[in-house]
Amino acid sequence: MIITSSFTGQFQQRILEAIRANHLIENGDRVVVGVSGGADSVCLLHVLHSLSRALQIKLYAVHINHMLRADEADGDERYTADLCEELGIQLSSTRIDVGAMSKSLGISLEEAGRKARYGEFSRCAQAVGASVIAVAHNRNDQAETVMMNIMRGSGIAGLSGMEYKKGKIIRPLLDISRDEIERYCTEAGLSPRTDSSNLTEEFTRNRVRLGLFPYIMENFGINMEVSLCRLSAHAAKDNSFLDECASKAYLAALNVKQKGQVKGKEQGQDQGQDQGQDRQQDRRQEQGGGKGQVELKAEKLMSLHPAVLNRVLKLAITDVAGSSKGIASVHYQSLTDLIVKGRTGAIAELPGGIRGVFAYGVLKIFISHSDYSNSEDINFCVDLNIPGTVRVPELEATVTACIVRDTNIDNYPQLVYNPFMQFFDYDKLNRGIIIRNRRMGDRFAPFGSNGTKKLKEYFIDSKVPREQRSMIPLICMDDEIVWVIGDKISDKFKVTENTKSILRIKYSGGFHHDGGY
Repeated sequence: MIITSSFTGQFQQRILEAIRANHLIENGDRVVVGVSGGADSVCLLHVLHSLSRALQIKLYAVHINHMLRADEADGDERYTADLCEELGIQLSSTRIDVGAMSKSLGISLEEAGRKARYGEFSRCAQAVGASVIAVAHNRNDQAETVMMNIMRGSGIAGLSGMEYKKGKIIRPLLDISRDEIERYCTEAGLSPRTDSSNLTEEFTRNRVRLGLFPYIMENFGINMEVSLCRLSAHAAKDNSFLDECASKAYLAALNVKQKGQVKGKEQGQDQGQDQGQDRQQDRRQEQGGGKGQVELKAEKLMSLHPAVLNRVLKLAITDVAGSSKGIASVHYQSLTDLIVKGRTGAIAELPGGIRGVFAYGVLKIFISHSDYSNSEDINFCVDLNIPGTVRVPELEATVTACIVRDTNIDNYPQLVYNPFMQFFDYDKLNRGIIIRNRRMGDRFAPFGSNGTKKLKEYFIDSKVPREQRSMIPLICMDDEIVWVIGDKISDKFKVTENTKSILRIKYSGGFHHDGGY
């Protein structure tokens, strides 16, 4: 029950209003709460417990012992267990050697601790079927985060700071000061633990809180908590507007010839979207892009303001890779350079195996599984068994051939066009059949043509990027091309009304170029 006549009651009412105004928790939700034993998380757990009847929620507490402060950390663990027992809240407590984790991953203790915590929060949420994970970031934390982002040279998204809700993570105390939290604990009869590591200047955040902010207050008379939180609120509004503009521009730029194949964001990654953004993502999933690939029309990108263009590129990278983490301004600039210069075949390499390729007015962004930059050095040649199936290891593909008994041409609607399964006049294929990639001097007689042309010219006319051409499989009889897999067959080997024996060849998996293969 909420007691509105006391400070604690008013405090709880503020949290309830923040929860409802920001749609943090729905009635009936299961909520995982991260509890360290410190004032912030103890306050959060106690408030949510007090509001649990009004919100009709079930709470689950999670505590992680980072194994960094020996007896002190063990005391935090015992205190959290006692508090949860007193409140009747189920607790999951685990120990993770964050120091060892930091060394093995080559990251700071701060980052290792964060990975450990959020990994355990997610695991527990999945185990109990929780829809949200509540953490105890407050207004002071927000100010510190914004300041650290400023020092890193962050853009407007960084100035926005933390969100009330991002994916499953919710922050009900985000507009509450640390002084108010400590007063609540005192008046509610709580005795939270003090983390001694928060009192040293070993970590960057501590130096901001203990050194920088007091220095600015003393020498300039500026309360950085107030100023930075005001900046954060203004930036968040601008950031939301730019995100909306970028989402619309992204939809407009998507190459719609391959509908329904954009991956969209992975679950659990950057999910802080409102319902409108979810609808925008659903629409993105209905337009453009190939498997693991997004294609954007350069003409639509050229007119965009740089602030919007970078966000469009971020959306594309996130749809392809599930996250844009590790992608910096220099990487967005490299993609922008591809668009501006407009040179077909130009490539931009990004972290995480992400690659941008510009080809014939389209920017393609995808996860690279093959090194196209070295594709000129790739050679493969495999004998085709008839009947039978063979594997092409270089492409992670299979090719299956069989002889078809029914030679009535009217029974094969696939003859019109199927890029991965084709039919041939078997009697004309009177020598060994192979699957290989291109060779110097290759010529091809495309279906419907009156003569042959150089395969190189055919690829240029078909707008196949140069760096991909050596990865395209060809069905050949000796040196004669029978089928450019994924495209046309040779006119010479087509099925006609005079065909007595039909060979069907089917290609599965492997390299896909330009959304076709």
